[in-house]
Amino acid sequence: MRVNFHFTSILTNRLMVGSGIAIILFAVFFTTSSYRDPSDRSLLVKEVNIIIRQIGHKLLLQSGDSSSRVMPVTETREGTFQLRFENKFNFNHDSLQQLSLSLLPKTKFPSGYTVTVQDCRKGDIVYGFQINNSTPDILPCAGRTQPQGCYTIEFVFPDLYENIEPKKSAINQKANASKPVKSDLLGVNSDPDILKPVTVNNNPDQETKEIKSVKADSGKSTPPFNNALSNVFYVGVLLLLVATALIWNYRRTLKPAPVQSENNTIINESAPELASLGKFLFNVKAQRLLLGDEVISLTVKECKVLELLHRNFGELIPRETLMQEVWINEGVITGRSLDMFVSKLRKKLNPDPELRITNVHGKGYKLEIALV
Repeated sequence: MRVNFHFTSILTNRLMVGSGIAIILFAVFFTTSSYRDPSDRSLLVKEVNIIIRQIGHKLLLQSGDSSSRVMPVTETREGTFQLRFENKFNFNHDSLQQLSLSLLPKTKFPSGYTVTVQDCRKGDIVYGFQINNSTPDILPCAGRTQPQGCYTIEFVFPDLYENIEPKKSAINQKANASKPVKSDLLGVNSDPDILKPVTVNNNPDQETKEIKSVKADSGKSTPPFNNALSNVFYVGVLLLLVATALIWNYRRTLKPAPVQSENNTIINESAPELASLGKFLFNVKAQRLLLGDEVISLTVKECKVLELLHRNFGELIPRETLMQEVWINEGVITGRSLDMFVSKLRKKLNPDPELRITNVHGKGYKLEIALV
């Protein structure tokens, strides 16, 4: 009983310390963020550029392409970024939506953003969606797969720079407001009524006292505004380092356990790392299909057959190729074994009626989306 009480008190103290640090960190961040340097505009552009390239990289991996290049991301106009690819590829609509929401959370963009997929030759928009904060998101054509083609993806952020320009003007106004104060300390005033004729004082001791008094008055000026900002910035960085160390230590001691489903299968996968397969998410390493909360396990050979079909989505794969790839180390094989595994895969893919494995008699199989 005493041990449990001791553990509870330690945990409570850590939570209180963590909450206090979080509040201090938020206050410092809020203070320093209101005085961001104008160079933050170029930094923001680089951050968005890197995130968009990451989206393109994951789209190519999900389509089975790990060798072709993602071309440089360009800002065609203010707040509009264009993502281009070296080769043709196919993608799933749900995957593009999930990657955008994961890597570009709408909480960072007050007015949301728009994503459109265009034909790289004709310029026609073949697919698009809109992420909003004030109104519901527009996410059309869920569950569909775009056929292989040459695509350009455009990301439009209407208010990407709105949080930077107002802060820059506010800093300039404060800097300009401090100039008249410095002029008054030096005794300079533009009012002609205050200007008086200079009289010569023949007493040297009196002149010396006046000069000393002027120097003393000028030495009472306040520190520059930029020095105060620098102090706040350094204090914020120091608190950030301390908070990071404490949070890391706390998270290391209390690691959350992975979630388990009813059949005791551990599920600890993130959506962007999974390949889209119709309505399913296909985890090749774990040999399983995910459909909502349902987990469908695959055997080793079923997974190999489905991986080959998915990698060449929409294309006919000869029977000989499938048998050589899947049963390469098992000596003599028969076509009946392949047909048996394809039949089992069809049953497991039944929850998605649009996804089917088509048999071309005497030639092979192909994985495709049925036309409605």
